[in-house]
Amino acid sequence: MEAAVECTHCHVVMTSWSAPGSPIRYYQCPFCTRTYSSLYGEVFRRRAGARIVDAPVRATAPAQIPTARPEDVRWARVKQTAARWFARLEAEERRLGPPAAPARPIRPQRQPEVPEADPADVVELTAASARRR
Repeated sequence: MEAAVECTHCHVVMTSWSAPGSPIRYYQCPFCTRTYSSLYGEVFRRRAGARIVDAPVRATAPAQIPTARPEDVRWARVKQTAARWFARLEAEERRLGPPAAPARPIRPQRQPEVPEADPADVVELTAASARRR
């Protein structure tokens, strides 16, 4: 049996890779793109985003491999589309420069004046002491 790492958010097996000669292994969820490192074992021990599951050495049928739900796949696409849209909007803002100043300055509205309290009108409140009979 070999161990696999599962994303606790999407409940799918994460892909893994490591640099040549490095003892550190990286795991990434193919749907939410969260990435974890084997260097931080507490993430796996406490199931804080990823957990180690026992996977068979050879999967006999595709139904045994955990996959994301259709809703998770749809949300991943929505997030990806939104990320592209925000990146395009940000690039357009950088290209166009800062927004132009308004034609005439906007005056702040006058705030109604708050009258100051007279020190003679200030009353100090204290908690009443409990009386016993």
